[in-house]
Amino acid sequence: MKTKLKAHLWTLPRWFAAPFFGSSILIGAVLAGDIDANAWIALIAGLLVMAGGHSFNTLLDYSWTGLDKGMVEDRSAEKDYTGGQSVIAGGILSEREVFVNAVSWYILSAIPIIYLAGSVGWPIVPVWLASMLITFWYSKSKFNWTHELALGAGVGPVSLLLGMFSVSSSADWPTGILASLPIAIVLSFMGLALDEWPDAEANLKKGVKSVAYKVWEHGVDLNWYMTAWIAFLYIFQLFLIVIDVFAPLTGLTFLVFPPLMVCMVFLKKYFRKAAGILVAVAMAYPVLLLVGQLFGG
Repeated sequence: MKTKLKAHLWTLPRWFAAPFFGSSILIGAVLAGDIDANAWIALIAGLLVMAGGHSFNTLLDYSWTGLDKGMVEDRSAEKDYTGGQSVIAGGILSEREVFVNAVSWYILSAIPIIYLAGSVGWPIVPVWLASMLITFWYSKSKFNWTHELALGAGVGPVSLLLGMFSVSSSADWPTGILASLPIAIVLSFMGLALDEWPDAEANLKKGVKSVAYKVWEHGVDLNWYMTAWIAFLYIFQLFLIVIDVFAPLTGLTFLVFPPLMVCMVFLKKYFRKAAGILVAVAMAYPVLLLVGQLFGG
């Protein structure tokens, strides 16, 4: 019973990603005005959608794409920061139980969204719907070269716009999309190569088509690939500061750079341990970005 409860409340929702999605939502609120009560309500809604999306991904990767199906060596690898890959294959929960879990998170998210639609305005509703549908795009994106785009859209523009429209129904959404890109880069364009590295050998046999997988297949140095994205991330953030999208205080994120580089040094020899620490360090980036924008704007 304890194992099932843990799977329902912790493993399937993958709360480790909350700093990325949550910071994106709250940055949107700051850009649209301020972090008020409605912004916190949007945060709850967004994290519930995130939980449902992650839960659905577990189901879809088993029942739809088959990436998590088969013997241990033939399915996605277990990671220290998430265990959703083996929930069904390992017999912890059935497909039906995972489906009920996923739908439940989505239904719960509708409660704060209905309130926000009534008190602020309807534009938040299509953003909420898009945030749920992205899950299905993400599952198939691993086979059609849009893998990074799908995750990036979810953690970036969609999450940030959810925060913006919780504060104002006439928020400056083009600016919001620009501001969302750094977090999208961290979790998606940089992070997916790290996340999919242990999965690549098994999943490539099942026909995946994604740059994240090709990094492994073509022997591209993972450290170099990720460092290149980190460099681009900070250059782009400086550009957003120059054009007044971000406050100069968001430069606090540069504190994350040294520990990221240390993780890169040890990644090749101690992959599992260094990857876990790297994920934890990367979580600090969106949080510092939020703090800098909140107090420096």
